Amino acid sequence: MKLSPQATEKLKQIVGNSHVLTDELSLSLYSYDCSLSRTRPDGVVLVQNTAQIADIIRVLSDYHIPFVPRASATNHAGSCIALKGGIILNLTQLNHILKINTQEGFAIVEPGVITADLQDALAPLGYFYAPDPASTRACTLGGNLAQNASGARCMKYGGTLDHVLAADFVMSNGTQIHLSRTDSGPDLIGLIAGSEGTLGVLTQLTVKILPVAKHIQTFLVTFPSLQSSVQTVSDLCAHGIIPRCVEAMDQTTTRAVEEFAHAGYPVNAEALLILELDGTPAQIKKQQSILTQICLAHNAQKFIAAKTDEERENLWRGRRSAYAAMARLSPNVMVGDGTVPRSELPATLERVQQIITQNNLRASLLFHAGDGNFHPHILFDQRNKLQTMHATQALNQILKTCVDSQGTLSGEHGVGVEKRAVMSYQYDESTLKAMQKIKHALDPKNIANPLKILPCQFQEKSRQTSPFPAEIAILQKQLKTWNKTDTAFEILGSNSKLKTTTKTVLSSKVLSQIIEIDTANYTVTAQAGIKLSDLATALKKAGVHSILPTEKGTLGGVFASGILPEFYSQVTGLEALLKDGSYVRYGGKLTKNAAGYPLIHLLAGSRGTLGLVTQLTFKVFAQAQKIPKPRTFTPAQGNELWARLICAFTEGIHA
Repeated sequence: MKLSPQATEKLKQIVGNSHVLTDELSLSLYSYDCSLSRTRPDGVVLVQNTAQIADIIRVLSDYHIPFVPRASATNHAGSCIALKGGIILNLTQLNHILKINTQEGFAIVEPGVITADLQDALAPLGYFYAPDPASTRACTLGGNLAQNASGARCMKYGGTLDHVLAADFVMSNGTQIHLSRTDSGPDLIGLIAGSEGTLGVLTQLTVKILPVAKHIQTFLVTFPSLQSSVQTVSDLCAHGIIPRCVEAMDQTTTRAVEEFAHAGYPVNAEALLILELDGTPAQIKKQQSILTQICLAHNAQKFIAAKTDEERENLWRGRRSAYAAMARLSPNVMVGDGTVPRSELPATLERVQQIITQNNLRASLLFHAGDGNFHPHILFDQRNKLQTMHATQALNQILKTCVDSQGTLSGEHGVGVEKRAVMSYQYDESTLKAMQKIKHALDPKNIANPLKILPCQFQEKSRQTSPFPAEIAILQKQLKTWNKTDTAFEILGSNSKLKTTTKTVLSSKVLSQIIEIDTANYTVTAQAGIKLSDLATALKKAGVHSILPTEKGTLGGVFASGILPEFYSQVTGLEALLKDGSYVRYGGKLTKNAAGYPLIHLLAGSRGTLGLVTQLTFKVFAQAQKIPKPRTFTPAQGNELWARLICAFTEGIHA
């Protein structure tokens, strides 16, 4: 599309003539990101301050002009490409750290703040920001949340979402929304995480900051195979040790990095791990002893401990240089981002290596070994059409291999346009339709980064719906009957929170089974109606621990009532019966999942307004955990964002 003179003039009135760019050079410079996609926008708006954003978007909404929020554009999924033309909103000038409060442990930042700049500002104060993407010197905090990036420290500290306390957000019609972790109701910050600018624009973040550990010990360990290095990490977790970071790389990566960054990596090993422990000296000493034993049991060849801060920084500098090091070897590098349950990682990596060989390609493998997220770096020359086809084909096969291994096509890089088609391979039609409802509810004009995430014509291509238990089929039939006869009903668990006297209810009471306690991946899958007391007994018998209380109520009740928001980040998989009778499935035994809108956070704290949660998969631990105090059950607070979602999921339903 072309910008009308009227729209262009209104944008110039907001930001100034010199900050609206339509010249050929500017359009070319904003036509690409770190992916293969190339599409020119019709204009670029250089946003000068956050106060301008709502006014800009109102103009774009009035004229039905698509827009793409963009800062450093370091993503590898084509998320920043203007597929329908329109406007690129350049947010790089929104780079101010507005406040740092070490007493209460938070910082307030604009979305264009470079991640490393916040780290540099916190370091003299003895604090740090836990998320640590490899592109930390270039990527922005807003971009990190938009992609739900995580980085090396995810295993112990969680991803970006786990460290965002509040967010200011402008919807696609210009409405300004403030979201906070103290809000009752659904986890709307979680819903925005990973939305890639397709629901609106982030304007400000409040992020959690933590005191720097006084004692940190970093190790480099080499192995005769990738499989032995990965198994080492699994065994370490089985002993209750959660490292601060665990990174792994194959020999191809190691050699490229060492030649480029001179980090001190042994170049003859087939695989290496960089592990980091933090805690008291006594804790580190005890964990190091166990770590050494496990490494030796898996034929570790070298075990090197960094003796100084400089040596430690050298080891991490090498890891962060991996992409640049590989880019020196070929004109183009295609970066994958698959994630599988940790127990599936050895077999998956073996299949990935076969795919690369079958396509006559050269690639390196590096991965966050603790959370099953790996990044194949495929080398190719985009000028060679056959080679480009093989690279694209190989990555597509790798992503499908991840899905086949109970995994996901994206752990932290997002979907964008590059992986959009594979979404139909991962999700069934009902689940994709639920995601489509989210998009349409919050962006009815389809102007916020359109044509991203959701696959085209997924009704024809989506994964076949898997069968579900008979008791759920009965609930589904009852729900559809009520909808057809316009019968009012309520959704609840054991009625220990809602306290309704309504006789027509859809209850999870009949869903009371524990499906699996998986000590290889430290996850539990259970039906939502299981009593918390029965669940606690089973976990104790299995020798694992959760953060769940042992009060009255059910697993689904705790999740959907909103009384324990700390539990949301522990939930990795969900199944639910929505109010229209459709059945959705999202996630699984995964530490990371950035593929599509996170239905977990849509239904967390939703109090049965959207549907009945039927099954949850959540993290458990080898060691006892601190159990948060449940909040008082209160009605959900409303805002326009939440109101639109309720309308989208309950339209035509009398409930």
